[in-house]
Amino acid sequence: MGMPLMSIALVTTAQRVSLRFGTLALSAFSNFQGSATQGFMDLNGNSSTPKQFETAVIQSCFQYLYLGCGVFIAGTIQATCFIVVCENLVNRLRRKFFKAILHQDIAWFDKNNSGELAIKLFDNLERIKEGTGDKIGLTIQYIAQSLGGFAIAFVFSWKLTLIMMSLTPFMIGCGSFMAKRAALVTKEEAKKYAEAGKVAEEALTSMRTVIAFNGQQYECERYDQALESAKAVGIKKSIYTGIGLALTFLLLYTSYCLGFWVGTDSVFSGEAQGGTVLTVFFSVMLGSMAIGQAGTHFSAIGTAAGATSALYEVIDKIPEIDSYSKEGERPHSLNGRVTVSDLKFAYSTRPDAEVLKGISFEANPGETVALVGSSGCGKSTLIQLLLRYYNPSEGKILIDGKAIDKLNIEFLRNFIGVVPQEPRLFNTTIEQNIRYGREDITKAEILAALRRANAYDFQRIAIARALVRDPKILLLDEATSALDADSEHVVQQALENASKGRTTIIVAHRLSTIRNANRIIAMKDGVVVETGTHRELMARNGLYHELVSAQVFSDIDPEVAEEGATSASFSKIFRHARPEWCLILMAVLSCTVQGCTRAAFSLVFTQMMEVRFTCFYQDMSLHSFRVFFQREIFLFN
Repeated sequence: MGMPLMSIALVTTAQRVSLRFGTLALSAFSNFQGSATQGFMDLNGNSSTPKQFETAVIQSCFQYLYLGCGVFIAGTIQATCFIVVCENLVNRLRRKFFKAILHQDIAWFDKNNSGELAIKLFDNLERIKEGTGDKIGLTIQYIAQSLGGFAIAFVFSWKLTLIMMSLTPFMIGCGSFMAKRAALVTKEEAKKYAEAGKVAEEALTSMRTVIAFNGQQYECERYDQALESAKAVGIKKSIYTGIGLALTFLLLYTSYCLGFWVGTDSVFSGEAQGGTVLTVFFSVMLGSMAIGQAGTHFSAIGTAAGATSALYEVIDKIPEIDSYSKEGERPHSLNGRVTVSDLKFAYSTRPDAEVLKGISFEANPGETVALVGSSGCGKSTLIQLLLRYYNPSEGKILIDGKAIDKLNIEFLRNFIGVVPQEPRLFNTTIEQNIRYGREDITKAEILAALRRANAYDFQRIAIARALVRDPKILLLDEATSALDADSEHVVQQALENASKGRTTIIVAHRLSTIRNANRIIAMKDGVVVETGTHRELMARNGLYHELVSAQVFSDIDPEVAEEGATSASFSKIFRHARPEWCLILMAVLSCTVQGCTRAAFSLVFTQMMEVRFTCFYQDMSLHSFRVFFQREIFLFN
């Protein structure tokens, strides 16, 4: 409301100056006719002395000062409050989104790439930050400014205001259209960039494979194609924004033109006084300008709305298997007897390809059961079903006769210890990594678990992390496959000691590590082919015998040396924009022209004021001459 109020103060000052200007001009003409001058001053409603005039102008100056102080205080509160709210909002959204990701089941992660999620977590939230905060405050400010300006204009002259506001609905419609299109295009743009991020992540996480097959150029071309698709959407967004802003300012300056024309006609026709016209003009001008300025923020707000929609698709998603659910049974004690009955399963991403086709077996407490077979036969899938990462298509998994889908998920996973093939240790201390296995563990128990696992590298720390919770069921998914021969022997002995009194299910890569297993299950294409001990299966000369005979050992992974980072500068970045220098030049020229329009507007407005004062002076001179002439005729009579 500060700007509309300023228009009243400005016009009040202008009226006082213009009236004083007329008085001084008239006194120069009629020094010897004081009575005529006094009559003219009375006729124009201004009998002020120079001192009174000076006092009135000083009062107007103080009005501006008070208004400026009020705007300063309000502006500081506005910016501070909205930015603080924005930061808190983004932080809450970031936590809520991250928590929602961690709540999802593994089947959801199969369909959503981690690269896309990382982009949503950072890029989308930055878009929300850009579209909220001070921009929301400024938009509210501009809306209040427009409403206040139009209200003041209606109070002074509703007829003139309606004429000058004839283009305002088009400006509002233009801003709304721009915001809507920006929201839609932003959502599509974020999706395209997420796809590009997925391509980059695939290449960067598989660099050894890419280099081994000389696939660098192919991966660059894939990434370029993904970026071209995203760039096309970004260009579309820029075109919508540019056209919307251009139309907004075209309508804005057209409304100024209409205001000059109608206002001047109103003054000459006597329908309105000059001060009223100026008040209406300034109020409508500020109101219309506020709509145009608000339109520049609608695009950012629309972008934030589109980014928020993408986030809430994840936040509002209710997982089929909720690891934080409080539902389900929590038995006081379980022995760890595992029964798998006619288990069938297919991944949701490939529903037609059945991975497990009626698997059945039983593992008793204290037994070690090994699952062997070629890659893709369903060994690791079975481990994931035991942890209830997925629900089976058919069949059941029972622990001590209780179906695992009836048990509380948190209880089930605390009851089971798992060591994956490729351990993931977090960037913290060894102690804290062990505590992920059980939060309430003591240091003495941590040390005991480390000793049992012979832990001094990543794989053994992961084993200690599984053992620290003292699980009744231990799942080892190729836990020793990444170790060398010497370490494997030590760790294998540690695992055999840890397996005592527990139900242990092993997915074996190196078949030499499962010779002492109580039962070995050989699988092929999702079905059990044969079951028995190592000696029994070797004597049959079946699938297990073939696997042992074809066993190949290999050592991998030379270390890659890190290279120092090179410095970068803005000039290097700018050199990459050389192909677009013509566009940059056109954009700079357009920005310069648009900026100069404000200065040109001041010249046009000054010319209008000169015309107004000139006409005012001529009218007063003519009127004074008529008064003087009539006075002289009266004297002659």
